[in-house]
Amino acid sequence: MTLSRKILILALVGACLAFTAWLVHRELRTPQDQSQVINRMIELLREGRYDRAARVGQTWMNDPRRDVSHDGLLYQQIAMVYMAKAYKKPTARSEALRQAELNLENQLDLYNKENVTSLRLDLFEIAGAHEVLGDLSDKDKCLYYGLARQELHRQSSLIHGDFYEADGKKFSLDPVRRDVNKHRNAVKAKSSKAGCTNADKNG
Repeated sequence: MTLSRKILILALVGACLAFTAWLVHRELRTPQDQSQVINRMIELLREGRYDRAARVGQTWMNDPRRDVSHDGLLYQQIAMVYMAKAYKKPTARSEALRQAELNLENQLDLYNKENVTSLRLDLFEIAGAHEVLGDLSDKDKCLYYGLARQELHRQSSLIHGDFYEADGKKFSLDPVRRDVNKHRNAVKAKSSKAGCTNADKNG
């Protein structure tokens, strides 16, 4: 073997080792804050590695460094991962939808424990997720659409007056009210189309 060939082989081996080391570091690195957690979940989601993305979020939920006030958002992000899996992988859809629903339940439980009386859009977001679950589901459409209607009804009941103030500024509530009503009507129509017996309940 000539010297030049040996050098070429050594260079290739070195490059392979460097790539392997980078790959191992990439896979084993641990996010240090919630921003890194969300970014890593998005990265894995784009790669189609749904279970790994969900595990990153679940691991952070047990990390004492996390800001517990953001747990609801993290449950929502994990639910979104499973919803993407349900859409992209029909053969795994049933279990993915179940996992998404469990995380939405956890998000809703946290919201309920806060006894929120001011205007927040948590319920609107959870309802939107349940609507998507209904769209994706073959056998539980009525269950998910029913949950969405209940949450939109609750959200609507929290919209009082014509304006709300934040940071010293006034904002019109009309766009919020229109969006909520738009989704209530859409979910009602989907419920009727799916043959749900309680399609008229809660709007």
